[in-house]
Amino acid sequence: MIGVKVDKGVVELSGAIFDERQRRAAVVAAEKIKGVNEVKDNLFCAGPLSMVLVS
Repeated sequence: MIGVKVDKGVVELSGAIFDERQRRAAVVAAEKIKGVNEVKDNLFCAGPLSMVLVS
């Protein structure tokens, strides 16, 4: 699950991804939004055997 926060044109992405393609897709999607000046990538890659608890 990817969390998104936006403040004054700065998008912050956080949470777990399972593949670097997911990271790139999220960053590119955020960059394409009108008014976005910066994207902060705080995503972390969880290994294929990791279990992520989302609360």
